[in-house]
Amino acid sequence: MLRAIVMSLLFALPPAALAGDMVLNDIKAQSGVQLSEEELNQLMPNAKVVSYAGGSTRHWTNGPDGKFLAYSDARGRLRQLMAPGTGQGEWHINSKGQYCVSIEWTQKSEKWCRFIFIVGEKYYGVKSLQKGDATAYEYEINELQEKIQRLKFCLLLFL
Repeated sequence: MLRAIVMSLLFALPPAALAGDMVLNDIKAQSGVQLSEEELNQLMPNAKVVSYAGGSTRHWTNGPDGKFLAYSDARGRLRQLMAPGTGQGEWHINSKGQYCVSIEWTQKSEKWCRFIFIVGEKYYGVKSLQKGDATAYEYEINELQEKIQRLKFCLLLFL
């Protein structure tokens, strides 16, 4: 019985919640590549973003005007801070090459800027490039997934 409960909980959690916490040193050890300001300016407009933080899953689509509507399930550590729901948000790429987001949730505000890295097929954001133990937050960005699917399709055509 306990095993069944544990297994059902594991399948209910988002993939990032099951992974260990990544830090900048982990990204560097896995040959992560930092995206430039120019690359972010190409990638982020109209991108569908899924953010995993504190056991919570949030998602939004970056509008070309720098605005979006975010949705959160408010799971994990965020459960005490906010309720599931929506928040008005804004995004931009700053001159340091960071992806910056601010969201006005019903019960709190959120504002951050992160340097974005790609490791394999995943994106991670860190607040600092100097601190090796800086937490790396995982993101899904649809642009990459679409390119990977097109590449796989092309490879299948040649096999």
